[in-house]
Amino acid sequence: MAQSQNQPLYWDKDRVPVNLTLILALGIALWGLAGNFGLIGFGGNPQLIIVLGVGVAVYTWLMTPRQYLVYADALCIVYGRPRVKTLHFRDIDAVELGSLSALDRLRVRPRQGRRQSIRVREVEAFYEQLEGALSAFRAAHPEYGPPAAEAEALPAAAATAAVEPEAGDAGEPEPAKDKAADGTEAAADSTGSGETAAEAGEEPPPEHRPIY
Repeated sequence: MAQSQNQPLYWDKDRVPVNLTLILALGIALWGLAGNFGLIGFGGNPQLIIVLGVGVAVYTWLMTPRQYLVYADALCIVYGRPRVKTLHFRDIDAVELGSLSALDRLRVRPRQGRRQSIRVREVEAFYEQLEGALSAFRAAHPEYGPPAAEAEALPAAAATAAVEPEAGDAGEPEPAKDKAADGTEAAADSTGSGETAAEAGEEPPPEHRPIY
C-alpha cells in the first residue's frame, strides 16, 4: 500500500503510557535468571521461571497497541516492533463512538471479523480525523461504500423494476372494460327480453261461465 509509506494524516498514542504487564514479566525473567546463576536463593526451577517470564513479555510486546496512525486509505495500529496491523478503508464497515462511560468508547467495525478497539488518549479528535478520512476515501471510491447503504439500495431498485412493467401494461385493461361493458349490455338485453317474454306469456283471465 503506497499511501501507508507516507506521513500519516493524524496519529495518537495508546491511552496507557506504561505497560505494567511487560515490566512485571521482564522482572520475573530476571529473577529466574539470577536464581539460575546462584546470585540469589531460589527454591524452584529457575529455567521454568525464565521461560515463563520471557514468554509473557514477548506476548505482551506483540499484542499491546502503542500507536494509532490514520492514513488517506487505511488505519494502522502499531504494536511492539515488528508487528503492525493495517485496516484498509475498503474493509471497514463503520467507526463507532460510544458514551463516556463505555470502556471501549471508540471501535472500528470491519466488514468481516471482530470489532477493533481504539484506545487513544484524545478519543473525539481521533474519531473526527478517522471518520473524515474514511468519508473522503468513500467519496473518491464509491464502490467501497458502507454495506448497509448498498443493502438498502437493492430493495429500492427491485421495487422500481417491478413497478415499471405494471406501468407499461396500464393500457391493456381497456378490452376487459369493453368486454365487461358488453356483458352488462347483454345482461340488460337478456333482462329486457325476459321481461317481454314474461309479459307475452301471461295467461288470460279465466272466463266466467254460468252455473247450471
